[in-house]
Amino acid sequence: MRNVLLATLPIFFALAAPSYAQTTTATDEEAVVDDEIIVTARRREETLFEVPGAVSSISAADQQNFVIESTSDILRQLPSAALVNGGPAYTNEISLRGQGGGRVGFSESAVGVYRDGHYIAGGGFGGRGFNALDLFDLQRIEVMRGPQGALYGRNAVGGAVNAVSQRPDDEFGFSGSIGYNDLERTELEAIINLPITADAALRVGGFWQEQQDGFVTLASTGEAIDTEETAGARAMFEVTPTNATTIRLTYEYYDNRAPSFAINGYRQFRNNLTALDPDPFVRDMNRVGYANILENSGYLDIEHDFGWATFQLRGSFKLRDASRTNDDLDHYLGFQGITSIFPPATPAQPIDLVSNQFEDFHRSGVIGVLTSPGGGERFSWLIGAEFQENSSAIDLSTTGFAGSPAGLRAQLRTDESVEDLNSVALFGAIEYDLTEQWAFGLEARVQTDEKTFAFDRRRNQTESTAVEILGVRLEESWTRVLPTATLRYSFADNSSLYARIATGYRPGGFNVGIPTDIPGAGNLIPYDPETATSYEGGFKLGFMDGRFYLEGAAYFTETEDVQIVTAASTTNTNFILQNGVGAEVWGVELEARGSFDIAGGTLNASVGMSSNDGEFQDGTSVILAGVLTDISGNRVNRTRDFIGTLNLLYRHGLGAGLEGFVATSYQTQIGGFENAENSREFAEFSLFDARVGLEGDNWRFSIYGKNLGDEIYPVQTIANNVYFNEPRTYGAELSFSY
Repeated sequence: MRNVLLATLPIFFALAAPSYAQTTTATDEEAVVDDEIIVTARRREETLFEVPGAVSSISAADQQNFVIESTSDILRQLPSAALVNGGPAYTNEISLRGQGGGRVGFSESAVGVYRDGHYIAGGGFGGRGFNALDLFDLQRIEVMRGPQGALYGRNAVGGAVNAVSQRPDDEFGFSGSIGYNDLERTELEAIINLPITADAALRVGGFWQEQQDGFVTLASTGEAIDTEETAGARAMFEVTPTNATTIRLTYEYYDNRAPSFAINGYRQFRNNLTALDPDPFVRDMNRVGYANILENSGYLDIEHDFGWATFQLRGSFKLRDASRTNDDLDHYLGFQGITSIFPPATPAQPIDLVSNQFEDFHRSGVIGVLTSPGGGERFSWLIGAEFQENSSAIDLSTTGFAGSPAGLRAQLRTDESVEDLNSVALFGAIEYDLTEQWAFGLEARVQTDEKTFAFDRRRNQTESTAVEILGVRLEESWTRVLPTATLRYSFADNSSLYARIATGYRPGGFNVGIPTDIPGAGNLIPYDPETATSYEGGFKLGFMDGRFYLEGAAYFTETEDVQIVTAASTTNTNFILQNGVGAEVWGVELEARGSFDIAGGTLNASVGMSSNDGEFQDGTSVILAGVLTDISGNRVNRTRDFIGTLNLLYRHGLGAGLEGFVATSYQTQIGGFENAENSREFAEFSLFDARVGLEGDNWRFSIYGKNLGDEIYPVQTIANNVYFNEPRTYGAELSFSY
């Protein structure tokens, strides 16, 4: 694959050369200053050109024009990004630069997930990507590729993603929208910005989404079962009691009901190899399970300018009450419709397993950052401290009739676990302009994570063969020093070269639901952290007063004690994480954007391309179906031969204050493997979306289509259940603002 990667380099630059006349797509006032995109990649506001690293910014305008509605839509817009799909949307995870392939339901993510600079990752019913509320009333999404451990800390092995919300301002405003698509999906949202005094303002918004039809139907009735309903609300109050101080309080409410694991998973064969589901979108199942997620969150942001430095204090909490109930586990395992006799005296009856899972999750955190003032000083600095704590209490229960074999009857059990985390960190950064062109920077973090784990298992029924495990109490602590060094050479306005060495760290943890039918099962409960070191070089070129932009990077990342997801037993539904010796990933990335004046209108265009590869180091082995298997030299899963995206937006005035627009988006991904054992190739796909609309002074109407080619491909296979992408959809949207 190294040859494939090297062969792609000339293609990258040949395709990019005519494309650098592209425009920045961030159009929000707070995101753009003098036509430059502002980001907070180094925990201070600066332009994309000033950041010595690979950073992308997706604006609110991008989100609306290119039908970006979910985490998966975001990832298809980015180089070196892939979706780690776990079935239901709430388990979807972000993978950047080949990191994140090793994950299970309640493990740590490999990418740091942030909202307005607040760490929001954690838990099993969310916290791996963004939900609908995180993407509501956005200003922009910042994506920092490559390890970000020094400034962003835990989980930022592949990178960090920060969703930045719109803030209250001093002008009254009201906006809203209504949308409908062919899945009988109705979407409503409303936002009001209310100045209270000259120094205080309130921004309140909410949305409601209900999907009454779907793609997946029940074989017995023909009714759609992948229906969904979501509601969310946000209230943000901001006050500036003095010219130097800003205080912002945010409260959020989120409620979601969505399909659970068995509904979306296509089970082609029963375990006796006869047909089960007649079609990838038809389910032969006798029960329908759903997940319910209820979250309450709060954020406090205080900023004070001392003159000699600026201080930021951020505090947050999240309370999540979530469950998935009535899941058809025998369908998930492939035993749907199979009749079993156990014990022999019992009349024959079909295997019928019901799975229920509940999570009580809470998280709180506080971070304080002191930064030197801006204004062209040759020396800049930053120091900070952070504390995070969370707790996840999980109750997983299986009831029903299992029949035989014994491994299946072992499913009739209740597993109860509680994992608590306490994390503290000190971090800092300095940058010094050696000359007018050269700048050198150092960043570092010292972080300690402490985790405690309690686990109990009990049999649910007399025929269960589950081994009772009571009183498991484990505690682990890890301390890591995470340095970063950068060197930047600015050879023209908005043009620079950079080199970067960075580190990232993902904590270890504890596997829940360890199978008891393999030797030494208890030793598989804990797993160790993984640590990544990345070497990166890149360039950033701006043309014509920042209207056109071209950025490229090449990198090599080495991960020690890499976390790999495996199925330790053929009859256990719980996947586990194990540590391998290590892995190496290398790749190249390119982004370009700009604008053209064509036929009296304006064409905005952007292109992104990447290619990466990698392999597991010698001596890396994992347990697969109870057998220790050597995967040395295997390709690292979640790496791709090619990822490409092309966005085009054309606007043209029509007179009488009207403007028409057409937006198209093309995304493609090729090559790679889904799993570490390289037994399942990643599906290749090409998707095409489009939106056509008309705008007035304070209104906008558009029609859109997603996946217009109706391309169907498997996104992920879990326990022989295949999860597919969404087929073609059409919709319309009307929005207004005053």
